[in-house]
Amino acid sequence: MTKSASSNETGSAAVVAATDFKMLRRFATVSLAAFVVVAVLLGYAFRTLSVDALINGYQSEHVSHAKIIANELWDDHFGPLVQSVADKPAAQLYAADQIPELHQEVLRLLKGTKIYKIKVYDLQGRTVYSTDLEQIGVDKSDNAGVQAGLRGLNSSQLVHKHQLSAFEGELQERDVIESYIPRHDPLTGKVSGVFEIYRDATTVLAEVDQRQWLLVTAVILLLTLLYLAVFIIVKKAHDQIVAQNLERQKDQQALALSEERWKFALEGAGAGVWDRSLQTGEVVFSRRFMEMHGFEDHALEHQAEAWHARIHPDDLARIEADRNAYFSGEKASYANERRMQTRDGHWKWILSRGMVVSRDAQGKPLRMIGTHTDITERHEHEEALRLASTVIQTMDEAVIVCNAHKEIVSVNPAFTVITGYAEAEVIGKNPSLLASGSHTAKFFQDMWEQLTSSGNWHGEICDRRKSGALYIAWLSIKQVRDEHDTPSHYVAVFSDISDRKASEERMQQLAHFDVLTGLPNRALFYDRLRQALAKARRDKTRLALMFIDLDEFKPVNDKLGHQVGDLLLKAVAQRLSDCVRRGSDTVARLGGDEFVVMLPEMETLQAATLVAENILQALNRSFDIGEHPIHISSSIGIAFFPEHGADENVLLQSADVAMYQAKNNGRNQWYAAPMPD
Repeated sequence: MTKSASSNETGSAAVVAATDFKMLRRFATVSLAAFVVVAVLLGYAFRTLSVDALINGYQSEHVSHAKIIANELWDDHFGPLVQSVADKPAAQLYAADQIPELHQEVLRLLKGTKIYKIKVYDLQGRTVYSTDLEQIGVDKSDNAGVQAGLRGLNSSQLVHKHQLSAFEGELQERDVIESYIPRHDPLTGKVSGVFEIYRDATTVLAEVDQRQWLLVTAVILLLTLLYLAVFIIVKKAHDQIVAQNLERQKDQQALALSEERWKFALEGAGAGVWDRSLQTGEVVFSRRFMEMHGFEDHALEHQAEAWHARIHPDDLARIEADRNAYFSGEKASYANERRMQTRDGHWKWILSRGMVVSRDAQGKPLRMIGTHTDITERHEHEEALRLASTVIQTMDEAVIVCNAHKEIVSVNPAFTVITGYAEAEVIGKNPSLLASGSHTAKFFQDMWEQLTSSGNWHGEICDRRKSGALYIAWLSIKQVRDEHDTPSHYVAVFSDISDRKASEERMQQLAHFDVLTGLPNRALFYDRLRQALAKARRDKTRLALMFIDLDEFKPVNDKLGHQVGDLLLKAVAQRLSDCVRRGSDTVARLGGDEFVVMLPEMETLQAATLVAENILQALNRSFDIGEHPIHISSSIGIAFFPEHGADENVLLQSADVAMYQAKNNGRNQWYAAPMPD
């Protein structure tokens, strides 16, 4: 080749290199822009999911608040208000007599909550009550939320500050969650009104926005740093390949002549063979070697430097240390594992083995022959096992692994957190050491029968911590079988749900029991009365129902205040409960100063009047409420099933009528509904 030709060849190589680098730079710019778009989309998805979760969570809380408010106020306040203004024009709703007292009761219930406004709509879609009193009487029948509530559906929406509400059409001064909750009549199940609950979400949304932008910023920075590192590595490899392309052309003929020597037994074993000159750096690869790395016969330059460029940068120092240790005699053999990049850009795990086959007079290595074996699948399997182990060690749920003999062989850190037992204390033990004694032998027998037949079991279980404290766990057990389909292990995963169960029980208490007195409320009483009537029909027995109204209770409230009145109602509830001894009897508060007593299997009027006399005497005794001695009495109406009513509504109405007769007769007495002829 002449000097001019050599210069032209060098110039062409420089032009190609400059063009390739320009394309690489454009690729980097486009990729970075794509990273920004991905990060923004990720932030948008994060915010959307967070807002949806916020709306759903607040709606669930609003349903509970609406149920509590309805239980407390509907029968005595909202229901009578809706009925009294049903025929009045909207302009007169604000002047309803019940509004002032109702407003104070609502504010009392809302105290301590995050609700800042509540509205109540009647079946015509009119605002019969609002904590913002100026809104009473506004017609919202065309409001989509009210319409959905009147159809018996819950609905909620997020309204951003300075934006119009899609439901209300009002400009909000804050971020608000609006919920429309229908109130269902406990007797008929029909909608009797709609609650609208407002909750301030400004602070929560601000936190969501902050986390969103932190997420977007962090993702952009991490992707940018990652791409810069890859770009530098690829640029270096690119420059080396361009420089080596010229040398490759010179060596093509020599490599073609020497290829035949690699057709030997190692090809059949699946390993790729390499033969390297340690003096010149020239390397000869077998056909299987090049196939393993995705190269055609002519696509791989036979130089060690070019091949080193495909080794993962994190592995280079370790490979060099292994080679030097072998050359110096510190190691008897040369073998290491490394990651190598294939032609299509993927990474493979390779086991490289080799040995020196030629040395000079001073013992310096001259030639080395070895093999490459693809161990990617093995590494992926090991990585999967490592990842699975990491997940188990870091998860919040406790994990127990038992052998076929039901002996504990492994637990994770969460097990110690939940149970208090360290791993060393339970290895080799039976999981029954956690048993609380709360379950029968049949419970565990059924568990193991299902586990044996289906291979899994899950459910709630009560266990005991090392400290002796009980806890409720959600437990899932899986059976593991070996290659012979024989049970070899059992894996149990459980989490402590004690707090959740306690919360559910508190919600049930609020939904079915009177908040002030702790007695069953109207809904629970009606349910128990229906069940008692059904049993009385089956057994053909009688049932007595007493309707009790306190005499002169309103003056106590007016003179001494509602706080004293509430304490008096609690004391009345306690005395009523003391007068009723049987477990099947029920004392309930319907609302205000109205109580009922249900006495199943009460066959005679004489037996019922004995209970009524005890109640009259108990309530006629003085009540000491703080510094106030209070004297009241009661009027009691008595009705019997089946004589005075075949269902709960008629029977309760008969007892109510009898109670009013007792009042008309002079109060502080009982009156029994006349028996039919």
